Amino acid sequence: MTSPMAQHTSAKPFGSASPSQGASAAFGSMSTPSQLTALDGRLGWLDLNTRAPVVNRALNTMFSAAMQDGTDANRAGRFLLALWSPDQYPLDLNDLGFFERELNYACRHLANFIIACQVSFRQLVTQSQMEPIIAAWGEEHQ
Repeated sequence: MTSPMAQHTSAKPFGSASPSQGASAAFGSMSTPSQLTALDGRLGWLDLNTRAPVVNRALNTMFSAAMQDGTDANRAGRFLLALWSPDQYPLDLNDLGFFERELNYACRHLANFIIACQVSFRQLVTQSQMEPIIAAWGEEHQ
Protein backbone atom coordinates (compact mmCIF):
# COMPACT_ATOMS: atom_id res chain seq x y z
CA MET A 1 0.00 0.00 0.00
CA THR A 2 1.35 3.41 -0.98
CA SER A 3 1.30 6.13 1.64
CA PRO A 4 -0.76 9.24 0.92
CA MET A 5 2.39 11.34 1.41
CA ALA A 6 4.20 9.48 -1.36
CA GLN A 7 1.23 9.99 -3.68
CA HIS A 8 1.11 13.68 -2.81
CA THR A 9 4.81 14.34 -3.41
CA SER A 10 4.66 12.74 -6.84
CA ALA A 11 1.63 14.81 -7.83
CA LYS A 12 1.92 17.77 -10.16
CA PRO A 13 2.35 21.07 -8.27
CA PHE A 14 -0.75 23.22 -7.80
CA GLY A 15 0.85 26.21 -9.51
CA SER A 16 1.28 24.46 -12.82
CA ALA A 17 -0.19 26.50 -15.65
CA SER A 18 -0.63 23.67 -18.13
CA PRO A 19 -3.51 21.21 -17.75
CA SER A 20 -2.66 17.55 -17.35
CA GLN A 21 -3.43 15.14 -20.16
CA GLY A 22 -6.48 13.83 -18.32
CA ALA A 23 -7.90 17.26 -17.50
CA SER A 24 -11.35 18.13 -18.71
CA ALA A 25 -11.94 20.71 -21.44
CA ALA A 26 -13.11 23.20 -18.81
CA PHE A 27 -9.62 23.35 -17.33
CA GLY A 28 -8.20 24.15 -20.76
CA SER A 29 -10.07 27.49 -20.73
CA MET A 30 -8.38 28.73 -17.53
CA SER A 31 -6.20 31.83 -17.65
CA THR A 32 -2.75 31.50 -19.18
CA PRO A 33 0.32 32.75 -17.33
CA SER A 34 0.47 35.80 -19.62
CA GLN A 35 -3.15 36.67 -18.81
CA LEU A 36 -2.43 36.40 -15.09
CA THR A 37 0.74 38.47 -15.44
CA ALA A 38 -1.24 41.19 -17.22
CA LEU A 39 -3.46 41.45 -14.13
CA ASP A 40 -0.46 41.57 -11.79
CA GLY A 41 -0.45 45.38 -11.76
CA ARG A 42 -3.73 45.33 -9.87
CA LEU A 43 -2.21 43.34 -7.02
CA GLY A 44 0.16 45.90 -5.53
CA TRP A 45 -2.42 47.30 -3.11
CA LEU A 46 -3.38 43.83 -1.85
CA ASP A 47 -0.48 43.53 0.59
CA LEU A 48 -1.81 43.07 4.13
CA ASN A 49 -0.32 43.37 7.58
CA THR A 50 -3.10 41.93 9.71
CA ARG A 51 -2.70 42.67 13.41
CA ALA A 52 -5.22 43.08 16.24
CA PRO A 53 -5.55 46.90 16.01
CA VAL A 54 -6.08 46.62 12.25
CA VAL A 55 -8.72 43.95 12.79
CA ASN A 56 -10.49 46.21 15.28
CA ARG A 57 -10.52 49.01 12.68
CA ALA A 58 -11.74 46.51 10.08
CA LEU A 59 -14.64 45.51 12.33
CA ASN A 60 -15.57 49.16 12.87
CA THR A 61 -15.34 49.83 9.13
CA MET A 62 -17.52 46.85 8.23
CA PHE A 63 -20.14 47.57 10.90
CA SER A 64 -20.30 51.26 9.95
CA ALA A 65 -20.61 50.44 6.26
CA ALA A 66 -23.31 47.85 6.91
CA MET A 67 -25.49 50.48 8.57
CA GLN A 68 -25.45 52.75 5.50
CA ASP A 69 -27.43 52.54 2.27
CA GLY A 70 -26.12 51.21 -1.00
CA THR A 71 -24.47 48.26 -2.63
CA ASP A 72 -21.39 48.17 -0.40
CA ALA A 73 -23.62 48.44 2.67
CA ASN A 74 -25.53 45.41 1.45
CA ARG A 75 -22.32 43.49 0.81
CA ALA A 76 -20.87 44.47 4.20
CA GLY A 77 -24.06 43.45 5.99
CA ARG A 78 -24.27 40.12 4.18
CA PHE A 79 -20.56 39.47 4.85
CA LEU A 80 -21.02 40.07 8.58
CA LEU A 81 -24.15 37.91 8.65
CA ALA A 82 -22.34 35.09 6.85
CA LEU A 83 -19.53 35.23 9.40
CA TRP A 84 -22.07 35.29 12.23
CA SER A 85 -24.26 32.45 11.02
CA PRO A 86 -23.07 30.88 7.75
CA ASP A 87 -25.80 28.25 7.63
CA GLN A 88 -28.53 30.85 8.04
CA TYR A 89 -26.93 33.55 5.85
CA PRO A 90 -24.96 31.97 2.99
CA LEU A 91 -22.72 34.27 0.96
CA ASP A 92 -21.55 34.24 -2.64
CA LEU A 93 -17.83 34.83 -2.20
CA ASN A 94 -17.67 36.41 -5.65
CA ASP A 95 -19.48 39.45 -4.21
CA LEU A 96 -16.49 40.24 -2.02
CA GLY A 97 -14.40 41.19 -5.04
CA PHE A 98 -16.63 44.19 -5.69
CA PHE A 99 -16.07 46.01 -2.40
CA GLU A 100 -14.49 49.44 -2.69
CA ARG A 101 -10.87 49.44 -1.54
CA GLU A 102 -11.31 50.27 2.17
CA LEU A 103 -14.02 47.64 2.62
CA ASN A 104 -11.97 45.17 0.60
CA TYR A 105 -9.10 45.60 3.06
CA ALA A 106 -11.46 45.31 6.03
CA CYS A 107 -13.03 42.15 4.65
CA ARG A 108 -9.67 40.53 4.00
CA HIS A 109 -8.22 41.54 7.38
CA LEU A 110 -11.20 39.94 9.12
CA ALA A 111 -10.96 36.78 7.04
CA ASN A 112 -7.17 36.57 7.52
CA PHE A 113 -7.49 37.04 11.26
CA ILE A 114 -10.25 34.44 11.64
CA ILE A 115 -8.37 31.90 9.54
CA ALA A 116 -4.87 32.51 10.94
CA CYS A 117 -5.99 32.64 14.58
CA GLN A 118 -8.56 29.87 14.16
CA VAL A 119 -11.23 31.85 15.95
CA SER A 120 -14.94 32.11 15.38
CA PHE A 121 -16.45 35.45 14.43
CA ARG A 122 -18.69 34.97 17.48
CA GLN A 123 -15.57 35.26 19.64
CA LEU A 124 -14.93 38.73 18.18
CA VAL A 125 -18.41 40.28 18.31
CA THR A 126 -21.47 39.96 20.52
CA GLN A 127 -25.12 39.27 19.77
CA SER A 128 -25.99 42.85 20.72
CA GLN A 129 -23.44 44.18 18.21
CA MET A 130 -24.96 41.98 15.51
CA GLU A 131 -28.61 42.82 16.24
CA PRO A 132 -28.67 46.01 14.09
CA ILE A 133 -27.02 44.11 11.22
CA ILE A 134 -29.52 41.27 11.53
CA ALA A 135 -32.38 43.79 11.63
CA ALA A 136 -31.05 45.66 8.59
CA TRP A 137 -29.98 42.79 6.35
CA GLY A 138 -31.12 39.52 7.93
CA GLU A 139 -34.74 39.57 6.84
CA GLU A 140 -33.66 39.66 3.20
CA HIS A 141 -32.25 36.14 3.55
CA GLN A 142 -35.05 34.48 5.53
